[in-house]
Amino acid sequence: MDWHETRRQNRREDASFTRRVNMIYVTTLDVFGLTADEYRKLLDKLKRQKRTEGSIYLHLTSEIPGGFRIVEIWDSPETFRDFLKKRFRPANKALKLNRKTSITVAPLHNFFGPRLVELRRAARTLPGSSHRQII
Repeated sequence: MDWHETRRQNRREDASFTRRVNMIYVTTLDVFGLTADEYRKLLDKLKRQKRTEGSIYLHLTSEIPGGFRIVEIWDSPETFRDFLKKRFRPANKALKLNRKTSITVAPLHNFFGPRLVELRRAARTLPGSSHRQII
């Protein structure tokens, strides 16, 4: 396949995807009082990096004063709420994590990710990564 045919194929795939996805949503959970160790245990309990919902595109976590902020991108608010109800809350309950959590769900306004491949590689070294190796 030459360059022009590859480009035409990519455009057809993009158009097909655009017809299937009407809106993308960003979710934010500010979890107050959560420690790094508890966050890791929560991810392990959820098997988050091994068993993900088909509706999630991205998961990011950063420390905030007094806890952690979890930012995710989902294909619908309903699938996010379903995840909260069926997996997130039961995992918190099993770990006895009763933390004040502020949750927002909003349509994603813009996305720019020119170095996503590099980011994926760099993410392996982050403190919360399950791939991180301690030397």
